[in-house]
Amino acid sequence: MKLFNIELIKNKRKIIGFSGFLILLSLLGILYSTFNTSYKKPINLGMDFVGGNELRIERVCKGGCSDVSPDSVLENLRRISNNKTFLNNIKLQFQNDNKLISIRSPYLSIEESNNLITNLENIIGPLNYESKDSRLIGPKLGKRLLTNCVTSLLVSLLAISIYITIRFDRKYALFALLALFHDLIIVFGIFSWLGILLSVEVNSLFAVSLLTIAGYSVNDTVVIFDRIRENLRSRKEGFNETIQLSVNESIRRTTFTSITTLIPLLSIMLFGSYSLFWFSLSLSLGIIVGSYSSILLAPSFLLKE
Repeated sequence: MKLFNIELIKNKRKIIGFSGFLILLSLLGILYSTFNTSYKKPINLGMDFVGGNELRIERVCKGGCSDVSPDSVLENLRRISNNKTFLNNIKLQFQNDNKLISIRSPYLSIEESNNLITNLENIIGPLNYESKDSRLIGPKLGKRLLTNCVTSLLVSLLAISIYITIRFDRKYALFALLALFHDLIIVFGIFSWLGILLSVEVNSLFAVSLLTIAGYSVNDTVVIFDRIRENLRSRKEGFNETIQLSVNESIRRTTFTSITTLIPLLSIMLFGSYSLFWFSLSLSLGIIVGSYSSILLAPSFLLKE
């Protein structure tokens, strides 16, 4: 009995139907994020793209840090603060088991920042000033970074499209590109839902992950298509049977390659910094979805009825 034996012909409709469901769910998230959220974007853009001030500082806790509601802290800040205007646009998050405080706001002067920290300490207790970390990104720089990220993604997709078209005939190229866009839309849609449900923001690393996913997905699909094309030249079975055989011959290599790539990403998610967690998660999702589309979806498009 083979370790991997995919009944591609039998499950073609199920595979395409499942992918259609994932894309529909992703598009719903994108549309909901665009029209029914406060930021009115297909995805919750972070400070890298929209600009602003970010301040991070750790609490001093004996044992575990107590659970604190961001809404109640903001309410207390408005009550004791002299300048209540900028507090209307502040986002406050508690991370790493309520130890790390992340404050996102429009531009703050040094005096305003220091007053904010002092008031925050009066509300939630002592803070570790040595852990204080702040950064500022202007709105023009954020907009330029967003434009550059979108441009680089579009140029990369165009280059991949040209390469696939040269490497294969039009039918193979079309199905490889469909699988590629399938992967990108699903990962993008997942992060749209994460922004809606968990207020997860994406930064420039997310754009890097999409570029990496695109390259990884195309590479896997090319490997599968190369094996199909080779077997079709000297086939002894029928057309559909040859495609199914080619997939089963390639699946071991593709699966093990994906697993070895996921292991270090999982390690980063478990033991790395918070800033790398969502980057590693987006890459992991892209590798899983990309492997699925390369092994099952793209070859299913080639099958004849």
